[in-house]
Amino acid sequence: MIVCDSSEIARIGIATSLRRFGIEVVAIAGTGTGAAAALDRGQADLLLIDVTLTDADPVIRHAVACGVIVIGIGVEAGTDRPFAALIAGAVGYLTKDLPAEDWSEGIKAAMRGEAPLSRRMTAQLVEAYRNSSSAHDLIRLRPSDARLTAREWDVLTRVAEGKTNRAVATELFISVETVRTHVSNILAKLQAPNRSAAAAKYHQLVRAV
Repeated sequence: MIVCDSSEIARIGIATSLRRFGIEVVAIAGTGTGAAAALDRGQADLLLIDVTLTDADPVIRHAVACGVIVIGIGVEAGTDRPFAALIAGAVGYLTKDLPAEDWSEGIKAAMRGEAPLSRRMTAQLVEAYRNSSSAHDLIRLRPSDARLTAREWDVLTRVAEGKTNRAVATELFISVETVRTHVSNILAKLQAPNRSAAAAKYHQLVRAV
C-alpha cells in the first residue's frame, strides 16, 4: 500500500498504525508527484490519498489506470472533495477521526471489491447524483435483454442496499465469483467507477420511475 498525505505527521502515523494490522506499506509520499512515482514502481495494490491535494484527481486516475485500488482520506465527509475523488475513481473515503481498526477493515473491504463508505457519505452521494445526473438517461437502463439483465438488476438492488458480494451470493444462490462478474458488467453498463456510484444511480432510477 502507498500512503500519500501532505502532512508528514499524518502519513507516518497512518503507515505506522496500519502496519499493526498486518497491512504492508511500501511507500509514503507527501505530494501527488511522489505518489505517482511510487505507483510507477508497481509494488502497491492500494493507494490511500489525501483528497485535499491539488493534484489528487489525476493521481487517482493514474492509479486506477495502473490497476491500483484507491481510497480517499481526509478530515471531513461533507465537502465536495470526497465526491470528486469518487468520480475520479476512488472506491471509498475514510475520515481521520476513525480508529485505525476501522481503517484496516475499510482497506480489507476495498480489497474484496467492496466500498468503504459511511452511511452519511452514501446518502450524500445519492443526493449528488440525483442533482447532477439526468434521470431520463437512466430510465433506458431498466432490465431488458439489451441492457441490464434481470439478474444484474437483482444484484444491483442488493449492492445498493450495501450488501457484500458474499451476502448477495447467498441470497441469490449463486457463487461469489458470479456476483463479481455481474458487478463488473453493471459498472460497465452504468458507466460507474465503483459500487457506490452504481448504488447512487440505482436509487436515482428508482425515484424516476
